[in-house]
Amino acid sequence: MYVIRVANDRYGAPYHLYLVFEYMEHDINGLIDKRIGFDISHIKCIMLQILEGLYYLHSNNVMHRDIKGENILMNNKGEVKLADFGLARRLESRPDCLYTNRVVTLWYRCPELLLGSNQYNGAIDMWSIGCFFAELLTFRPMFQASNEASLLELIYEACGSPSEESWPGVTSLKYFKQLGPKKVFPRKLREMFKGNTKY
Repeated sequence: MYVIRVANDRYGAPYHLYLVFEYMEHDINGLIDKRIGFDISHIKCIMLQILEGLYYLHSNNVMHRDIKGENILMNNKGEVKLADFGLARRLESRPDCLYTNRVVTLWYRCPELLLGSNQYNGAIDMWSIGCFFAELLTFRPMFQASNEASLLELIYEACGSPSEESWPGVTSLKYFKQLGPKKVFPRKLREMFKGNTKY
């Protein structure tokens, strides 16, 4: 239970807002760290629930903006919930609406944010979901890096070098000249997963 002090009444006494949440025994990262084995049917069930939750958010014009294993909770019945909406933001329909690109925990941050985009949508959550899915399959984060430049290099090596043909507008992103690929990387995502999962 969380207690938040909201304001004082006219006599100076504080109002409090009480937030009571259902108890969820685990976060998914904790289970991964403990090497709890999910079989393929469990992974499908987990991903289905996450995607249904994300569909609900996006249908209501809300971006989560920090999806990762620690923010995905599970109870002992196998029910999964998205948590931690501290970075969530309403998706505005105005084309001139700008958002900060300093969102999403680094290992789950998509290339457009890393390259400085201030105009994005719920697709940034889908990238994070993909990274999380890979983590469920391999027991390790897909892109582990200590800074944005290193993370982009790992992404280029796995997904290939972006170009105007594959990603229209990429070369006009704020940090592309500084952080764009220094050489042409072929896409090798499929090869990375051959023999590199527990299935």
